[in-house]
Amino acid sequence: MKRQIRMDASSDPQIALTDAERFPLLSDLSFLEALKQDEFAPKFNFKSGDRLNTEQLLKLKNYKKKNFDKVTFWTEEQTPIWLKDYLEWCSKTVPFYQNNSNILNSFPTISREDIRKHPYLFVSDEADLDELLVYYTSGSTGSKLDVLFDSVSQASWLPQIDSVLKDFNLSIAGGKDKTAIALICAQEKTLTYASLSTYLDGAGILKINLNASDWNKPDDAKKYLEKYNPQILTGDPLAFTALLDLKPKLAPSAMISSAMKLTKGTKEKLEKYFECPVIDLYSMTECRNIAYATEIGHKVIRPDLYLEIFDEHKDVPLPYGERGELVVTGGNNPFLPLVRYRTGDFCSLKIENAIPYLIDLEARNPVVFYTKAEVKINNIDVSNALSRLSLAGFKMHQRKDKRIEFTGYSNDITPEEIVDVLNKVFKNDIDIDIEIQKIAQNNTTEKTKYSSELIEASN
Repeated sequence: MKRQIRMDASSDPQIALTDAERFPLLSDLSFLEALKQDEFAPKFNFKSGDRLNTEQLLKLKNYKKKNFDKVTFWTEEQTPIWLKDYLEWCSKTVPFYQNNSNILNSFPTISREDIRKHPYLFVSDEADLDELLVYYTSGSTGSKLDVLFDSVSQASWLPQIDSVLKDFNLSIAGGKDKTAIALICAQEKTLTYASLSTYLDGAGILKINLNASDWNKPDDAKKYLEKYNPQILTGDPLAFTALLDLKPKLAPSAMISSAMKLTKGTKEKLEKYFECPVIDLYSMTECRNIAYATEIGHKVIRPDLYLEIFDEHKDVPLPYGERGELVVTGGNNPFLPLVRYRTGDFCSLKIENAIPYLIDLEARNPVVFYTKAEVKINNIDVSNALSRLSLAGFKMHQRKDKRIEFTGYSNDITPEEIVDVLNKVFKNDIDIDIEIQKIAQNNTTEKTKYSSELIEASN
């Protein structure tokens, strides 16, 4: 009987695999048991494993060798050498793309809604259904979305992370009894687990939630993390701020922040306490990691993704250097090959020293605000001005009467500091209501978001 991952009516995953099936190449699972049964361990509510067999592990290592041992991107004048074959494969084996050719311009853009409505049409005829894995997004920036993977594409985030760490002269030490990565959450409810990585020779992978209800005793979260001292901490700015409140004695090699905009103030605060680089990573569930923030812009890390900039409202690619919506083609997932996928994120593209950069990336639709005197204020200017503050996130809304409503998430910023910054941006010509909400271990806050009742396209 074939094993399957099934999503029931409540979208909770239902799994019937043994640990031996989750880790077919790892004969010694004693470290996994130690992570799960430790006296300080949380109340894990899920079981996870990479399911990599010998053939799949080889594919994963070949993926790393092909894409990250020697990185070669496209140029302003020339598309990637793999693109023609990839498009031909998509048009022949993926139902959604079957009316297209191997010419990129024959493909219209696609959206999240296309994938949400017709996930099965994006599955290649060559995909092995026995390897199907299902991941669903939280829906915090839109409706929930089931994303299909296989074991190789799911595990590809590790060599992608490796490539980022390499730029900082860092690496992850693999091997039994080492905790490689801990994904830190600070939510009301989320899946939590202890797992191992076959790619990292059995090193531990954790996903934990700092919410006190997930633990047996108040200090267990701090004690558990200190005991296993993960090499890499991943999470969002809210979770990292909540972690900071615990004042744990940890020595991570790096912290990788994603899912929300990381302000310079929060980054500096984390780096000062944990004494390690804090890397702002841009990623998407649909295709995993894409780029990380640098002084120039977000440095693209994936040569297997081709990136274009499109007009927000028209199905037209924009000239090099112009700002618009980021569109993605490529990847290594046979259950979701992407061709001209609209990300909903906005930037311009710059190639410097043969490496693409995403300039002024804003992971949300552009919003124009107004002073009382009708002077236009771009949300990018607001982001830049607020970036020096240690805000883990915020929501900013402009009403029809032009009054600004601002909700910020921070444990040390005062409303007066926000007012001072926004008054400078809005030339002291605006009325502002400020609310600062404290960050806890069980946040239900949304991602950073701009909105306005004075809707007008920024272009």
